[in-house]
Amino acid sequence: MKKFKLVFVLVVMTAVLFLSACGDSGEKKTSGSESSEEGKTYDFKMTYVTQTGHNWHKFGEKFKEELNTRSDGRMKLELYPAAQLGPEADMVQQMASGSLDFAVLTVPYLSTRIPEFDAWNLPFLFDDLEAGVAATETEPAQEMLGLLDKQGLKGLGYLHAGTHNLLLKEEPVKTLKDVNGKKLRFTGGASVLDFWKGLGSSPIAMGLPEVYNALQTGVIDGISIDKNALLSEKYYEIAKDYVLTRHMIFGGVVATSLTNYDNMPEADRKIVDEAFAAAQKWGTEQLLINDVEDQKKLEDLINIYELDNRDEFIEEAKKVHEEYAGKNELIKEFIDAVKNK
Repeated sequence: MKKFKLVFVLVVMTAVLFLSACGDSGEKKTSGSESSEEGKTYDFKMTYVTQTGHNWHKFGEKFKEELNTRSDGRMKLELYPAAQLGPEADMVQQMASGSLDFAVLTVPYLSTRIPEFDAWNLPFLFDDLEAGVAATETEPAQEMLGLLDKQGLKGLGYLHAGTHNLLLKEEPVKTLKDVNGKKLRFTGGASVLDFWKGLGSSPIAMGLPEVYNALQTGVIDGISIDKNALLSEKYYEIAKDYVLTRHMIFGGVVATSLTNYDNMPEADRKIVDEAFAAAQKWGTEQLLINDVEDQKKLEDLINIYELDNRDEFIEEAKKVHEEYAGKNELIKEFIDAVKNK
């Protein structure tokens, strides 16, 4: 009987120790899981249509540096310039599915998916690049970013490329009459295409990778392009007359995969937000500096002109502003906000 009691006690003690050990193991597993989440590593991918010499690539390098520093090396960013991962439609699809983390999307392309973004394409809305930068902080501009949610994207913020002017292969456009009959390439955007068509030109929406060959072979007579892209894409090799029309601020939006962003721990989302804000601020400062420096470089490569009478272009553009304000309330609010800045 005593022997039986002794065996029973030993069995009970063994069971207690086993359950206690299991409990300890479970606690350690939970603790380990929390630790793993806090130390999570990321191998992000980011793409855009421009070349490595463009301001957007330099922004990408700065964003990469900020992510790495602020995350203590947990966040790596691989850059894919010159649309290496496909055109913008593919970029959107990849971010929506979560296979791509970040992209700089052009506003003209976004306007084909979200009409409100066409407000940025309106001709002669801004007097200069500084005015375009200031407009990104307006309430309507921020509302536009929120519309990206339905595309499976989160708009982190704007990143301009510069002011668009006209580069002509032969004979510069300096007056309204000069526009007539010209085949001009634009990045897209219904409002800007309607404007130049109304002046008698044949505006063509064309992706950046196709432009050099089209200009070289005479498929188009000229292009709408900012100074930085003109240099990085080397269009000065085949066209020599650049007219500072300042007809449009060429905008971009830095977007991220909404799924990937929402699945990140809050602390890591904060790191991404702060890294972007720092890189965006740096990129905007560099944009304004480079705008001046790029023009100096171009003066040694091509002929640079001003419009003979910019006001006559502005008066024609107001008709397009009124038309598009009547079509879309947010576009109307954006125009009003820009004028009141």
